[in-house]
Amino acid sequence: MKLLIPSAGMPVSFPNIVKGLLVSLNQPINTFESAMKVYTNKKYCYFTNSGITAFYIILKAIRNISEKTEVIIPAYTCPSLVIAIRKAGLKPVLCDISLKTFNMDIQSINTYTQENTLCIAPAHTFGLPIDMEAIINIAQKKSLLVVENATSSLGTTIHQRPTGTFGDVGFYSFDQEKNFSTLSGGCIITDREDIAKFIETECASLPQPGLISKLNITARLFALAFAAYPVFYTVFYNLTPKLKNTTLHADFHSFAYTKFQAGIGYTLFKHAFELFNKRFDHGIFLSDMLSGIKGIKIPELHPYAVPVFNQFPILFDNKNMKETFLKRINDTGIKIVLPYHNPIHRMYDLGYDLYEDPFPNATYFSRRLLLIPTHPMMNIEKLSKIVSIIKTGLEDDLNDKLMYPSQL
Repeated sequence: MKLLIPSAGMPVSFPNIVKGLLVSLNQPINTFESAMKVYTNKKYCYFTNSGITAFYIILKAIRNISEKTEVIIPAYTCPSLVIAIRKAGLKPVLCDISLKTFNMDIQSINTYTQENTLCIAPAHTFGLPIDMEAIINIAQKKSLLVVENATSSLGTTIHQRPTGTFGDVGFYSFDQEKNFSTLSGGCIITDREDIAKFIETECASLPQPGLISKLNITARLFALAFAAYPVFYTVFYNLTPKLKNTTLHADFHSFAYTKFQAGIGYTLFKHAFELFNKRFDHGIFLSDMLSGIKGIKIPELHPYAVPVFNQFPILFDNKNMKETFLKRINDTGIKIVLPYHNPIHRMYDLGYDLYEDPFPNATYFSRRLLLIPTHPMMNIEKLSKIVSIIKTGLEDDLNDKLMYPSQL
């Protein structure tokens, strides 16, 4: 039996779950809160059931200190951000991305800022750190707030400072496919007392999940503890996709973070940096091995950052090659999934003209992107196999074009 490797995952052992349960029974939720405060060096820290709920609560809070209504987000990002913005009574405004950094195009942010701009919400996409110093300089000149989206970059640092800590307020996600996971969950951090008091009120009003929801969370954590390991993942491969969200959401539910998850979070966070280091090593290996290869683009890395790669992104010059390599890599037993096939403005009607694409880089990016797993269950041998598949496939494609130029 060929063992399968999941596309994303964080090892959660059964001892971790048991220890987390004991912590949750004997200590309050603020144990994990204290750990996050120490890590981020922030005064205020709050938990929610998801990163999207965290973003939504932040937006509701900053509405209390400004009458402006526009929120700038990348044109290629998690589509649920749009739902949170609209649910908060605000308007999403998109900014194109850079094909060099794979993050929001900082040079074009000024194009999208108006008198009614409330905040910029930059994201560290795939764990790749965006230049926060440049973002903050723009925001300060225009008196804008910065809501830092670090949902995919927990562990990443810039100048030895964690992502999520540069803006007026930042947020993380503990979803099952993130760098650090308690199955679900979100975290908000800030030093601003004026924002924190509104966030605290909102978080305090979140309903507690019912008994059935708590049992469901517990059962899914045990299921993911099985699914995170190749033997069990292989045996139950037809069942594990049901644990993932695969459809475009129309809404989301907000409720309190459970003490059980907080206990697991506190237990796991003690070992988180071992996992972060593996993601870093795997991403840097892929960056080094794939650099300079014709036919693909890989991201330029921030010179003063240590990126903890959520996944490693590759852009194919020929968009038709993406599906080819997806199949070849999946056939080895390393399961990878396609990311969003469309940018935000092609998922939701935001009033943009789709015939004259206002965000061509985001469209180009979405049609050519393939994500390579960097999680701790991968290793250099498996990553080398992927590198070999990509190099050999691109060389064969180039040779075919040289032999049959009429097909170009």
